[in-house]
This record gives sequence, structure tokens and C-alpha cells, in this order.
Amino acid sequence: MIELGSSSLTISFIISAFSLIALIIGTSKKDWRFVEAAIRGTKAVTFFMSISVGILIYAFVTNEFSIEYVSNYSEISLPLFYKITGLWAGQKGSLLFWGWLLAVYTYIVAVKDEKNPGATHLPYVLTFLNITVLFFLFLINFVTLPFELGAIVPGDGGGLNPLLQNPGMVFHPPTLYLGYVGFAVPFSYAMAALVTGKVDDWWIKRTRAWTLFSWLFLTLGIVFGGWWAYRELGWGGVWGWDPVENASLMPWFTATAFLHSVMIQERRGMLKIWNLILIILTFGLSIFGTFITRSGIITSVHAFGQSSVGYVFLGFLVVILAVSGYLVLSRYSLLKEHNPKMESLVSKESSFLYNNIILVGLCFATFWGTVFPLISEAVKGVKISVGPPFFNTVNSPLLLMLVVLMAICPLLGWRRTSMKGLIKNLMLPTSLMVLSLPAIYMIGVNRAMPLFFYSFSLFVIVTITHEFYTSIRVALRDGESGWISILLTLAVKNSKRYGGFLIHVGVIFIVVGLAGYGYHQFKEDFTMKPGQQVVAQDYTLKYIGLQGFKKSTYEGVVANMEIYDADGFVRMLTPERRFYSGKEPTTEVAIMSNLKEDLYLILRGWEADHTISLTVVVNPLLMWVWIGTTTIVFGTLWAVLLRRRKDTETEALAVDFAVQTRSES
Repeated sequence: MIELGSSSLTISFIISAFSLIALIIGTSKKDWRFVEAAIRGTKAVTFFMSISVGILIYAFVTNEFSIEYVSNYSEISLPLFYKITGLWAGQKGSLLFWGWLLAVYTYIVAVKDEKNPGATHLPYVLTFLNITVLFFLFLINFVTLPFELGAIVPGDGGGLNPLLQNPGMVFHPPTLYLGYVGFAVPFSYAMAALVTGKVDDWWIKRTRAWTLFSWLFLTLGIVFGGWWAYRELGWGGVWGWDPVENASLMPWFTATAFLHSVMIQERRGMLKIWNLILIILTFGLSIFGTFITRSGIITSVHAFGQSSVGYVFLGFLVVILAVSGYLVLSRYSLLKEHNPKMESLVSKESSFLYNNIILVGLCFATFWGTVFPLISEAVKGVKISVGPPFFNTVNSPLLLMLVVLMAICPLLGWRRTSMKGLIKNLMLPTSLMVLSLPAIYMIGVNRAMPLFFYSFSLFVIVTITHEFYTSIRVALRDGESGWISILLTLAVKNSKRYGGFLIHVGVIFIVVGLAGYGYHQFKEDFTMKPGQQVVAQDYTLKYIGLQGFKKSTYEGVVANMEIYDADGFVRMLTPERRFYSGKEPTTEVAIMSNLKEDLYLILRGWEADHTISLTVVVNPLLMWVWIGTTTIVFGTLWAVLLRRRKDTETEALAVDFAVQTRSES
């Protein structure tokens, strides 16, 4: 079985190389037979890589410790659930998983378009996707081998890091990879547009769903990572501006900018060069994040450790930027043709442009803060760390500006907006926002930044609600009946618009949750004896005592805490510490959540007389981060799955290549 897994990767590499050669010959000679051979090769690569992935999972399940990777990340007593997810627990398996996902995506692209006579772009798209697949196959065949055998076969494996034995880390890596890998598709379509010289918006239409789903999975990956850190690392927060966290956030910023700016190109034919740059940056930053994670140049709980494979990714990134940059420059004059100018600074186009500037500013600030320690070490020989205060100080005002734009944008029209109409539309939300300021201040929010975040978030919600109300009122005036029926009809007919509104509502919920957690967190350490009570914010905590227990893979100690509020006893919380054989102990926090706040308990340690050291954290509004994420998922699915597909999309593609070459062959 091991030989079959390794051989399947070797065969995949050979087929992928021949497929790439066939694509190059097919496009240069305009011979579709070579393209068809490459498509069959793409399917074969997916098949053989699936065999390798299946065998590696089987090796984990059956405790095949002769494979070094399995022995390093599994053990006999490990639950089956975590054995399966060992596939992406370490570097070798995660690269195999990444390459396999990319092969599957390439397969979907090939199958979707191979029978489409107007798919003149397909050979070029597959060329760029195959280059990326071949790169990953090179890594897992010659640099970091997932089926490499160990010198000694141990009786048991080293086991999975206890920090990774959490549902958050089960879902965080695959969703993150689904996002990273997904952006390879719109990037390849963009490169195909440049190579063919067909630089209108056809490639944006072809990749709209790919881009939105990739953005959604990247969003989920980031949130799952925060959820894992919150529950497993025991520090009371969801985001610490760790370099690896930043590496996933940077492509999210550029992808979000891309999703907005492509609307301008579709609607007005503007920002062609800018959209190409954004998708190049998004894919490039995905590769850069992999370099950060795998090179060992930074210290992070999320990183894989020291490895030369990171610098291979850096080389690949340089090639990507060089090739894509050359293609953009070579088509510059063509891209500038028929490029309408912005007619007004007060319009929907202008608001999207401001949105893009802010998002790219957020990306640059995050990038600079992440790489500055490396630059300072290279220049001065001293690594100057950049911590959360820098990121919070720089990024918070930019994020607030983004919220303000989200509030105003729905009120603006395309091309230009009359000041009279804008002022009229601003009256209601602005009035409610102004009235909310003293109310928010009276409940204890007395700092400027959170005060503005909450009030402008209310502005966004009111604006979006007013948009729904206006549409329903027009339909009622036109004779339709039943506002619920009207709302559903509008949402289905224009799912892209209303799904986008839901996504914005979800983002606002996340902003409110992060503002509550970031600006109003309560954190205090207590030393408590059995029977003692302490007061933390609106809660009274009574320490009952310590209790030891033993599980199949670890032993633990739990502190029993009774929680009371103004109405009396609420519930029992049990923070604990776990001890795994031969590994660092882990902290298992106890959390009580509601819409208002989270009560978060951390057991730091104890003495022989059962006196404990306890950290109590209260995180206001943090539940809204998870509610917002759920809203984003629903809005994205609504926007994509219910969108009315136009039959003329394929006809908008340039047509000659496939038809002519097939008839010639």
C-alpha cells in the first residue's frame, strides 16, 4: 500500500508534466487533439493523487508507523476523528492535501468547459493551473515526501500535538486551504485573458462563483482559527496579530477589494488593470502566507517550524509575480482602451474605489507590520518585534472608514449622485445614529473609537433595512400583495444584491463583536482557596474545590466553580489542565456565552492545599463574531446558488480557437 501511494504521486508528476507539454504544443499549433490529451491527463492526475490521499489516510487509521509522517503525528490511542485529520496536521501531509485540492479544482474547470465550443480560454487556463499543480507535485515527490519511511519502526507513534486535538483545528486548515487554492482559478483565468488579449470582463463572469466561494472559505478558515485560539490557547482572545494569522488576513483584504472592484468593471468597463493586479496580489499573498508558515523565519504557534521548503515557495512566488507582471505590462495599451473615466466623486463607482484603497491600505499595514522584524534583523542585525498595539493603532481607523463606506454606499447611484438626493437618503440613518450616541455613551461606552464603531454599525443596519423597506414599498404601490412574499421574490430575483446585503450585515456583526472584545475586555487574576468567593464584573464566582480525573490519552485536574449573577446561581464552570505523556500540559478553558458577553475562566495552577490561580476574562459581545460568520455564509450561498444565470455568458467569450482547431484537426 505504501509503495502504491508513493508510486501514484510519481505517476501524477509524470502525467502532469506531459499534460503541460501537451497544452503548450496544443496552444502554439492550435491543435485541439493535444488539448484533449491534456484534459485526459488532468483527470488522471486527480485520480492518482486521490489514491495517494486515500492511502495516507488509511495509513493513519491503521497505525502504519513505518511511515515517518504517520509516526510523527499519530498514535494508537488517538481518536479516529483526529487520526483522519492527521492528513493535514504536518507539513508533508498538508502539502499533499493542498496539491490534491488544486488537482480537483483543475479537474472541475476542465470538465466544466471541455465540451463548450466557445471555451477558447480553456487551454491557457489549464496551462497556468497545471504549472501550479506540477509545482506541488515536485515538492511532494522530491522535497518533502509524505510516504517517506522511517529508519526505525516504533511500536507507537509520537502522537498529535494536544493543541491540535480540537474541532477548531480540524476545520481551520482545510477551509483555509480551500480558500487559498480556490484563488488559483480566477488567477489562471486572468492570466489566460492576458495571454489571449481578450481583456474584457468575460474572465470575471466565468470566475464569479469561484472567487466568492474561495473568499467564503478563506473567511471561514480565519474564523475557525480564531475560534480554536480562543478555546485552546487559554489567553482569552481570538486574534493576536500573530504573523501566521496576518498571512491569512492579507489575501482576505485583497480578495474583498477584488470582489467589489469587479462590479465596476462588469457595470462600467472600468478598473481592468486594477482588477488584474488585485487577483495577482491575492494569489501571490496566498503563496506568501505559505512561505511565512513553512520557512521558519518567524516564531508562531501556527507555524510548521524550520524548513527549506518555505524558500521554494518564495522562489515560486517570485516567478508568479515576474510572469504576471510581464503579462500585465505587455497588454497595458490594450487594457487602457475603452476604459471609461469616473464621472463623479460621489457615486457608487467612487465608493467602491475608496473601499479598495482602504482595503489595500489595511493589507499593506498588516504586511509591513509582519515583515518589519525581518527587515530590521537583516539591516541592523536586531529583530524589532511589532505587536498588537501597532496593528490596532493603524488598522482600527481604516476599519472604521470601511464601516462608514458600507453605510453610505447603498445610498449612492451609478455614475453620479445628486447632493439633494443623497442628503434626503442620509436623513433617517444619520438621525438615528446621532440619537444613538448618547444612549451608547450612557451604557458605559465612553471612548471615541468604540463609540463610532457602534454608531456607524447601526447606520449600516438602518441603511440596509431602509433599502429592503423601499423595495417592498415600491412593489406594494405597483399592486403586489404580502410584504413577506414580495421580500422573498425580490431576494430570489436579485439574489446577488440581497445576498451582498446579508454579507454586509454579517461583517457588521463581526465588527461589533470585535469592538466589544477589543475595547471592553475585563481581565483579572485571582488566588482562591476552596469555599472562597470573588466578584468579577457582574458575576460572583465561588470556588468549590479541585478534582482529578483520568482519560485514555491524558490525565487532568479540574476546578469546580459556581457562577452567580444578580438573579442567583447560573451554572457550574470547570476550567481544567490536561497532562499528556511526554508533552507539554494544555489549558482547557471554561466558557459561558450569551449575546451580551462571554465569561471565560483559565486555571493557571494550584498549590498542595488546593489553592488555585485563576484568570477571569469577560469578553463583551464576542458571540456576535460567530453570529456574523453564520450570516456571511448564508448571504454568500444566497448570492451564488440562487443567482439567475444568463445563457449568454458563454457567447460573450471569443470563439474561434476551439471551433477552428477542431475542424482543422
